[in-house]
Amino acid sequence: PNGNILLVAWEWKTRQETIDIGRDPSYLNSNPNHPFLPDHIVELQPVGTGGANIVWEWHVWDHLIQDFNPTGPDFGVVADHPGRVNINYPPLIPSGDWTHLNTVSYNEELDQVMLTSRHFSELWIIDHSTTTAEAAGSTGGTYGVGGDLLYRWGNPEAYGRGTSTNKELFSPHDAVW
Repeated sequence: PNGNILLVAWEWKTRQETIDIGRDPSYLNSNPNHPFLPDHIVELQPVGTGGANIVWEWHVWDHLIQDFNPTGPDFGVVADHPGRVNINYPPLIPSGDWTHLNTVSYNEELDQVMLTSRHFSELWIIDHSTTTAEAAGSTGGTYGVGGDLLYRWGNPEAYGRGTSTNKELFSPHDAVW
């Protein structure tokens, strides 16, 4: 509504960065130069003709949980952290396009952003009222959880609270409020 633009973009992570954060190496492409591509959301404020300022960002990479490497960061019980994204789900993604976010839809009344993840078969809601710094953590914003997921729906297997038989969404696209 303010004329800004929300967009989805990839971040390029190396095989080693991905392993260091706790992804099971057997789930990665065997080519050591093949990237792992987590998504992030960028809010742009248009400036003049063809320019823009970045005014807000949210990175899925900042909201991970993993139960593979007990000495790695964000180690924990995946099912106990539904607001975080399991770095080891889904197991195999040959293209490197990990979450494949394909919807970014803003709700002005709630100041929330809805995302859909094709590969997770889920819809996610995040708090847009955060600052970029708060969006990188788990505190702050109107809802008090920073950039952690406020809500997710579609595939409880993705966060350890169900199996494939509980899946409600299948490779979603174009969710609307």
